[in-house]
Amino acid sequence: MVNECAVATLYLQGAHMTSFRPHGQDDLLWVSNAETYQPGQAIRGGIPVCWPWFGPHPDGAAYPSHGLVRTALWDCEVVRDDARISQLRLWHDTAGTEPGFAHRARVELVVTVAASLTLRLITTNLGDSPFTLSQALHSYLPITSPASVRLTGLTGYPYLDKLTGTRQSWPERFAVDQEIDRIVLDEGQPVMLDEPGKVRRFIRREGSRSLVVWNPWIAKSQTLSNFNDDDYRSMLCLEAANAADDSRQLQPGEQHELITELGLANNA
Repeated sequence: MVNECAVATLYLQGAHMTSFRPHGQDDLLWVSNAETYQPGQAIRGGIPVCWPWFGPHPDGAAYPSHGLVRTALWDCEVVRDDARISQLRLWHDTAGTEPGFAHRARVELVVTVAASLTLRLITTNLGDSPFTLSQALHSYLPITSPASVRLTGLTGYPYLDKLTGTRQSWPERFAVDQEIDRIVLDEGQPVMLDEPGKVRRFIRREGSRSLVVWNPWIAKSQTLSNFNDDDYRSMLCLEAANAADDSRQLQPGEQHELITELGLANNA
């Protein structure tokens, strides 16, 4: 997608954004140089869609991590193609026979490329029984170095540390100096990502009261597919989510919308 504001790349497999570059700026998304873009394999970087569960399946490891749609081919249509705004709608339906998800549902992703990048993930329960939905727009963001990263907007909010199972409050001073896998249970307020010498970036969310902050650090990096051993130095995931206590239950016919917007503060 190309317009007067930005250039963006999206794959129909997984409805997966891999690039969003405002004109005159660096890419706001990160993809590993080790990624091979093979059909049937999830892409390491960009914005994977984790749906209808986030992380491991509640019933165990027999089901794919992060849901059913990361390698599925989505249907797609152009909604809008103006000089300054490009918009696509993608969708994927489940029949109720998929592994680990015995429900009929539709998931839609509406992608808007303008001065900022906006993704709307819309889930509709098409069946006759309720189901629990957990999900994330798993955004990989480029960083200069772990030591330089500063996050604004999370201080004091409770978070679940998935590595230890403990719950703590987000510190006033945050440093990426070890493996981090946290679900911040907040109010969906804007979060700012700062680094010296770089334009401030923002993440805005709607329909989300959980933000996942993830960096695999040294040991885990060596276990990840399509990921260089030192890639942890150049990325940080900040993910709009409905995870942990923020999972949602959808009744028959009910719909839930998760929105994330990524951009530069000087374009906000």
